[in-house]
This record gives sequence, C-alpha cells and structure tokens, in this order.
Amino acid sequence: MAQNIDGALGRMIHTALRAEDAGGFTSEDRVILASVEKYLRDGILLKRWWEQAEQTGYRHRFDLSRSFNRPESSYGFFDEVSLPEGSMPVMGNVQEMFYDQPRVPAEIRQPATEWLRLQLREFVLHYFMRVSSFRQPDAFVDCEHPAPEGLLGRLSWCTREETRRTGFGFSQLYYKLRDTGEVGKFVGDEQSAIVDLRQIGTKYEWIVAKVRIFDFSFKFKVAGQGGPEVVFGLNEESYLVLSRDFIPDQEHPEPGVLGCYGIGYAFVKSSNEGLVAYGPGQFDAAFECIHFRICQGGEIRVRMVFVVNRPRQIANVPIDPFRWGYRAADLLSLGLTSNLLGPLRDAFEHWPLRFGAFDPVLGFVSLANTVTGGWAGQSLCISRDQLDRDFLVQHFMQHYQAVVGSLLTWRQIPDWLDDANLPNWVVMGKSS
Repeated sequence: MAQNIDGALGRMIHTALRAEDAGGFTSEDRVILASVEKYLRDGILLKRWWEQAEQTGYRHRFDLSRSFNRPESSYGFFDEVSLPEGSMPVMGNVQEMFYDQPRVPAEIRQPATEWLRLQLREFVLHYFMRVSSFRQPDAFVDCEHPAPEGLLGRLSWCTREETRRTGFGFSQLYYKLRDTGEVGKFVGDEQSAIVDLRQIGTKYEWIVAKVRIFDFSFKFKVAGQGGPEVVFGLNEESYLVLSRDFIPDQEHPEPGVLGCYGIGYAFVKSSNEGLVAYGPGQFDAAFECIHFRICQGGEIRVRMVFVVNRPRQIANVPIDPFRWGYRAADLLSLGLTSNLLGPLRDAFEHWPLRFGAFDPVLGFVSLANTVTGGWAGQSLCISRDQLDRDFLVQHFMQHYQAVVGSLLTWRQIPDWLDDANLPNWVVMGKSS
C-alpha cells in the first residue's frame, strides 16, 4: 500500500515538474523533489513512534549531559523502529533547557504574560529560521601586513580575514501548494526570507529548505584522549522538508503552559556520495523539532528532539593510490607540485580507476575488538555504541549553542510585532 502511495505521489510531482521545467527547474531539483514525499512520510512515522516511545520507554536510555545550577536535562537513547522498508535501528537525543525570563516594558497595557506569548509566537514562527546563524568575532587584520598568497601564504603567520559562523543557516528552495498541489521554486531573495510557518498547512502543503550546520565536525581519536585524532568536517548542507506535522502553534496546550510554538522538519537524504557516509545530508530517516513553551509565570523553555537512523558506515574512503600519491606530493612540497603539474592535477582528480572503498573508523573498531576478543569495547569503550553516543553529544552541543545564540537576537528586538520597525536583516533573513 505504501509503495502504491509513493508511486502516485512521485508521478504527481513528476507531472508538475515537467510543466515547470521552463520556469527554472534543474536536473538536481528534480532528483531532490522526487524523494521528498518518501522522506517526509518516514519522518512523520519516526516522530509518531518517538511520541509513543517517550511514554512507554526505550530499549536503552542514557544520560547525555550534566548541568549544574541550571534547570536543564538531556538524555539519549537507542532503539529500533518499523518503517515500510523494514526494521531500522535508531538513536536520538532529547534536551530541555531554560531559555529566558523576559521583563515586560512598563508601558504595555495588556496582561504581561499575554504580551510575551504573542511576542514569542511571532519570533518563533515568523523569524527564528531567518536569524538562526551567527557570525563569531573576527581577528583584526592589519592592512599594512596582509598575508601573502600562493606558496608563501602557507608559511605566513600573518592574520587572515576569516569568517566564522555558528548555528544554522536556512534557505528555502521549493514548495507544494496545499489547494492545487502545484510544485514551485523560491528564487532570489525569497530563499533567505523563510515563509511564516503558520502558512504551512494552510497555503503550503510543505516547503523544502536547505540548512548549513556551521562548525560541525566528527572527531575520531585513534589512540585515546591524549593521542592524535582524525577530524571529519560535517558542515555540509542538508535538505529538509517542513510540514504542519512538525510545527506546533498551540495556545494553552496543557495546564500551566500559555503557548507552545516551534519549528520542525524531516531530513531528505542527498543522492551525492562523498568522503563522509554519515552526517548532515546522509541520513536514511530523521526528524528534528525545536519547540518553545511559555509558562504561566512568563518563563520560556525550549525542548529539542532529534531522532535518526544509527549509522552503518561513518566514512567512505575510496582506495585510489594515484590520487593519494599526487596529494601527498602536493602536501610535502607546500603546493609546488600543483603549480608545476597543473594539467595533471585535473587528470588525477577525475581519474576513473578506483579499487573500492573502506571505512577507517568502523574498520578500526572492528579490528580492535576482533584482536582483543571484545575487550577493547568492554574496557576501553572502542565500540560503535560509543561512536553513536559521541555523535549525539556533538549534536546536543551544536543545538545548545544555536539556541543560546538566538537568545541575543530575541532580546535585541523590543517588539517583534512591530513590522515597520524591524531591521532589514531580520525581515530578509540575511545581512546586507
């Protein structure tokens, strides 16, 4: 039954796209949109499973972080879910934290908590996704001593201009209209000005967005905490699909809570394969929710939930001795090899011959436990479970930083309902 539904949805999207090709759809657009309904379905099923599992319990639950003198909690879990394609091992983390206890201006005439509720609703549903990335302070660059380019630049200690960002950078790409089923594409400035989420479920059936998770990496320490480590940069872009199933807009949802508002989405897996086989853009099924609640006394709390399939593979390193040799020579010569053998560089980068691929991370785990009869996993935590826990902790920290960073923006605007006086970077979702 599920396959028949997916086929019908796929044919509907394909028909809509054929009519819109002249309007700017690319082959990449068509590949992404053809899989949206499938990943949305799996994300919704995963969310419904989690809502039940939170009440009945998980197969294995564990603490994920510990906080002192702050009202926070967080836990992770391992379990298994049945999806239309079969059984899937999953993991996730749930974290709740205090967000703010704002003061209400004296000139506000309506009840203070009602004013705060309306402010929070507007901020979360209308603007949060537009202002969820943050630029870190930059080092001052002395114009009189600029860092040289080329070979000398690799040796220079001169300060370079470097932009560092944290949080999430969202942009919206496609939409499906609720009434007509038409599939369209956001263009230009529309991409950064994320739609008011209250329109999803009324005007839009869903929208597809792209997120860049800044400063996110997975660190693999081969020889323990004091040894060298391999860092896999996971700050890639992920495609997301937002629907009403993940977006609460509730007034008085439970006793003591004035309102609950939030964002949420299912992840859409990318068809592109790279060095990293698990991480942003490479999830088989996943969903994320960030929900804000304002309590009776004006306290605002935020709850974040992330559930994803457990990885079968961490890295996908192609066995390519020709390209390895070229890159090693380039590294040892500080770039001189590239300068002297420029034409050969492109040839090696597109060299068609490969000898398979391997996963150095899980391969090391398997080898260590095979050689020691499982002792490495039992006594030294060299195991897949520990890798999965580390991934969840990294995910926890990334979302913690993003939410804490958004607090500065939330407090910066005196009245989120005063559209005429909102700064342009809030309205447009990007700096000029």
